[in-house]
Amino acid sequence: MISEQHADKSMDLSVTNRVSMNNFNLVGELECVWEIQATCGEGPVWIESEQSLYFVDIDGQKLHCFREENSSSQSWSLEEKTGWILPRRNKSGFVAGCETGMFFLDPISGKSEFAMVPDPDEKENRFNDAKCDIRGRIWAGRSHDPESQATGWLYRIDPDLSFTKCDGPYICPNGPAISLDDKTLYHVDTFGSTVWAFDKDSAGVLTNRREFVRLDQEEEGYPDGLTVDIENRVWLAHWGGARVTCFSPDGKRIGHLALPVPQVTSCAFGGPDLSTLYITTAARNLDMNEYPMAGALFRVPTKTAGAASPSFDG
Repeated sequence: MISEQHADKSMDLSVTNRVSMNNFNLVGELECVWEIQATCGEGPVWIESEQSLYFVDIDGQKLHCFREENSSSQSWSLEEKTGWILPRRNKSGFVAGCETGMFFLDPISGKSEFAMVPDPDEKENRFNDAKCDIRGRIWAGRSHDPESQATGWLYRIDPDLSFTKCDGPYICPNGPAISLDDKTLYHVDTFGSTVWAFDKDSAGVLTNRREFVRLDQEEEGYPDGLTVDIENRVWLAHWGGARVTCFSPDGKRIGHLALPVPQVTSCAFGGPDLSTLYITTAARNLDMNEYPMAGALFRVPTKTAGAASPSFDG
């Protein structure tokens, strides 16, 4: 899946890269750490063993890595649109969700191996977003790429590569996110402006589907990627809303973090103590003179913490 590798380069973290934000008491000062101008930056995942944040540019067909220790970066070209990567348990490389299916991917060697696709007859679908649970299963959405037909579903992909349809159909299933106790799964219907919550048992069965939050599209944009902290608060990125909102476990708005770009795509906790919130954004169809930081990677210190990504056991 990878055709090209770019060398590390140091990032400028000077005060000129710091931007203003709305304050609420769980966050500090927002910082732009990589003005990469990703067309559609997505899928941030913190790899604890490397102390690095990986994320993709779906439209730009790139995989990016930001290393926190020395603020260096590395990028690789991908052969097709890729919505996410996740680590593998006791194996090198990643598992990646792409247009044509799921692949095992080694960015160092450039090798890739096809694993599976849950909907081979839906030629316009692609993997959009995913998370892994603590039992080594992947929860992933397949999205209609022209974004005009409800052919997408949320799937559970087990380590033996079998799969189960869990929620749908949607035009653009997004998220998901899983509480740290592994008992609640959050799933986003982007075009329906709704975040759904489910009870999740140890066998991976979802029950008690309920509305967690619904956004006002005109005021808040569309719900996109999200993550959960150690207090089971949900942090949601707003596409078209220029913010990340923090919600209590019962769906009440605690506060929001304003960004200087409208298309905020996802977020993930990282850093040595997992208290830094990294935020991806998109430059798709924007005037870069008006939004020069569109597509950049941001981070903000918080007074909470999350968890590094669990690994796929397949």
